[in-house]
Amino acid sequence: MPDYKRVIFVCKENLTQSPMAEWMFKSIVMDVEKEIISRGLVVLFPEPINPKVVELLTLHGVPCEENTSKPLDSSEIDEETLIITMNSIEKIKIAEDFSISENIFTINEYIEQEGELLDPYGGEEDDYEKCYTELKDYLYLIRKKLNWE
Repeated sequence: MPDYKRVIFVCKENLTQSPMAEWMFKSIVMDVEKEIISRGLVVLFPEPINPKVVELLTLHGVPCEENTSKPLDSSEIDEETLIITMNSIEKIKIAEDFSISENIFTINEYIEQEGELLDPYGGEEDDYEKCYTELKDYLYLIRKKLNWE
């Protein structure tokens, strides 16, 4: 397995799932040597991260900075970068748009789980909580697989 130095979590607009994954993974890994960021595929202009995400992370004691959405840029991708998308559509789009086929996985694929991560966008607080719980379990599995213990 490659020794990744950077993990990029990617969702469609970088407003909900990928920033949630970024902040949660940073609090799980707590390693300043590793770069953990999130990006979006459709970011026409910077927008504030979903306030429900910020509220949920704060409630769970996960340090997060209110941020704005950022687009995925090819300059951030190299052989030491692991790209984790929230679903298969995003993975396919990145593979096509950036002409890459290595070091890119859906989150479920990377941890060898069936299905796709719940997208809470537009849902109630309970939906965000379910996504948080599922994502937390997945992120611990990712840390273990990366040997970032």
